[in-house]
Amino acid sequence: MDLCRRRCEDTRSYAALVVSLCAENGFSHWINCGRVLEGWAEICRGNVDQGIELVQAGVIGWQKRGARLWLPIFLTLEAEACAKAGRTDAGLQAIEAAHTISKETGECWAMAEILRVKARLLLATGRAQADEIESLLVNSLEIARQQRALCWELRASCDLARLWQSQGRNSKALKLLQSVYDQFMEGFDTADLQDAKAIIESLRHKPCRKQSQCAGKVRLVS
Repeated sequence: MDLCRRRCEDTRSYAALVVSLCAENGFSHWINCGRVLEGWAEICRGNVDQGIELVQAGVIGWQKRGARLWLPIFLTLEAEACAKAGRTDAGLQAIEAAHTISKETGECWAMAEILRVKARLLLATGRAQADEIESLLVNSLEIARQQRALCWELRASCDLARLWQSQGRNSKALKLLQSVYDQFMEGFDTADLQDAKAIIESLRHKPCRKQSQCAGKVRLVS
């Protein structure tokens, strides 16, 4: 799945095709799914504001039809994009909606990612203590492991490793992230695995000797 691999170019091609076919044949509901994917692809390419507009238009159209399936992941994509754009309040609103809908409908396959993105947003706003951020990321990691969702596990591990690194807990961070990274047999050119490798290298070669040296420097956004 290209969303899990962050493969935006392929997604951009077939999302545009979905939108085109739906417009041509009057599939007014499914065109919204195409818009969400199209918007996500634009966000990955750096066109964040344009991408957010497309994602939001798709989500609104999807909801107007009364559909709730896939809404949690759609809203999570919106929230993550808002985080990249610095729109943290809008991002928090979207991720809370994703969490609520997921619990109400029982569609929990993306819950690990929901909690991870929520942790990022709370960290960016400074509205939560480090232990609350850590708790969210640990929960995200545990859910990913229970679901055997290795891509979600890797992302949660990367964010948790960054947090621990900022607290001078480098050994623990390296042990966690290395154990997840070593489970992969392919896909080392993907964004998430490259991000993980960079964190591992920084943990190996640039340790924070004192917690005070790293305080306030954590950034979870890749």
